[in-house]
Amino acid sequence: MSGIEEKNSNTLTIAENRDFRSYHAFLRSCRNFMDGPLTEQMRDNYDSCMLNKPDAEDLDDVYPIIDDLTEFQLYSWCFRHLQRFKYHRPDFGIFENVSRDRERLIKLMDIEAQMAGDDLILDESLEMPDYYKCVDFHQHTGGVYSDPLDGLFYEFGRRTTNPAHMDPNLIYRLSYSQFPEKKYDKVLDWGTGHGAGLIEWKKLHPESDCYGVDLSAPCLKLANKRGREQGFRFKFSQQDIEYLNFPDNTFDCVFHLFMFHEIPPVNLKFALAEVLRVLKPGGIFVGPEFGKGCKDLVSEAIQKSHAWANNETYTPAWSNFDIEKAARDVGFKDVLVEPFAPLISKQKKKLSSATSWHLFKFEK
Repeated sequence: MSGIEEKNSNTLTIAENRDFRSYHAFLRSCRNFMDGPLTEQMRDNYDSCMLNKPDAEDLDDVYPIIDDLTEFQLYSWCFRHLQRFKYHRPDFGIFENVSRDRERLIKLMDIEAQMAGDDLILDESLEMPDYYKCVDFHQHTGGVYSDPLDGLFYEFGRRTTNPAHMDPNLIYRLSYSQFPEKKYDKVLDWGTGHGAGLIEWKKLHPESDCYGVDLSAPCLKLANKRGREQGFRFKFSQQDIEYLNFPDNTFDCVFHLFMFHEIPPVNLKFALAEVLRVLKPGGIFVGPEFGKGCKDLVSEAIQKSHAWANNETYTPAWSNFDIEKAARDVGFKDVLVEPFAPLISKQKKKLSSATSWHLFKFEK
């Protein structure tokens, strides 16, 4: 089986035989089961264990109970190891499948990068932040910046990650539907990754001049390729979000998708100040995030378990970080945090984990 097949001479598509598709469909089903029936059963058994006992006052009261639950043990094992299988299973893993056409894939993305000129600016001298280097986020071995194909590994991997499943771009549209209705002349995708967020944005806002920044050169090369496949012209650059090289008052909107929990609070404070600087007066910084405002201590305990189960190392610090205060401290004048779960329910998507999702809107 070839690792890549081309729809046409300019489109990269990962080839998938029936066994490969079935395996990743199985992984998606497992995630649905984990975040649905398994979590519900876990909660029911926790409630049974707490009968005739005082209510838990903090997480220290919760952990001894859920740690002994078979459902939580299964949930944690699946979260950890199914993610590893997704990337590294020798026959059906993403790394193996994509890497079969390594040389040709790299060549095609490099050719597109050379054609991009100033629309794709990479900085080989850029020093990666320590927090970015010391953790293989989501168990993506080597991080998403060390292998030339990391962008493709990451892009494909989101298909088995809630809430993506069969429509990995739905989450972008749900997020954008909650932005203020106005004209956005210039926007920045803050941590653009493989560029799907900008592509979805451009479809909805053809008037926007679109920029994307990321630490990962492999992701930016793929983002450049994907944008050009759609006939869009974006401006991508490899930058550290704590030290953006854009002039003051540049963007009408800076948006992101689940970025906060990947950044230690001490770094996030500096990054917020940089976003404020590059926003125009009245501009907004907006995006969804999880791990805040969990409905109860059990939900919070499950959420924080992702720190070790899936290398979400900074999730506990993020959940305890007062980002609203931090945003006001750096100078945002209007700070709004609202539940994101209704967006899921509007789409008739039942996801128990959505109860701790919020949309963060900060206005300059």
